[in-house]
Amino acid sequence: MASNVPSAEKYANDLAKSLDKQRYATLVQSVGDQLNGRKDRFDKSDVIERCLEVYTDGRLKWVDDKGRDFIDTELGLDIEFKYEQDALFTKVRQNPRDPNLRLINNLGERNEIDPDELADFFVVGQQNSMGVISKQTIFNSNLPSKLEFDADVVMGDFYFEDIVIMFRPSDIGEIETVDVDYKKRKMEMQMELIESISVSGAEQQKLD
Repeated sequence: MASNVPSAEKYANDLAKSLDKQRYATLVQSVGDQLNGRKDRFDKSDVIERCLEVYTDGRLKWVDDKGRDFIDTELGLDIEFKYEQDALFTKVRQNPRDPNLRLINNLGERNEIDPDELADFFVVGQQNSMGVISKQTIFNSNLPSKLEFDADVVMGDFYFEDIVIMFRPSDIGEIETVDVDYKKRKMEMQMELIESISVSGAEQQKLD
């Protein structure tokens, strides 16, 4: 954990300047719902998370570690990213929402957690918006956002009023989506790998 952690307001404003939000929104909306299937969700998570390293020009280094997805290389902060469609604003009227997000596995059915297990900031993303909530806010008993301990997972019961918005749907310009068939490209890559393995000696003799 960094020794000098900025406020959520300062960090959100600072990170927003480093992020190419238009590229982020274009990528997410180009992928669309083609990776919403049960077997594809990990791919979708990886694609969206890894794009933040590129679209912040390396400021957020993707580490994919327990309780943290990124290290902010400028400030030495641990960052956890959580994506959910329409997590912050409704799709049509763009009304604010209170996200309830899966944070970490709750092994042993705990009802409390060591703050050091959590990242310094949680960045909450949807397809066209992003916001920041700090660990300090989550553990502030005077604020409504808190952790919920279910049988197998720790949930973040976050309130919109505690989240600092980095950019809103109205901040995103017109999106020209890219025509990409991720699943087709993945299948082609898998077949290239499979076919790249040469025939073993015994099997070659059978073929001869």
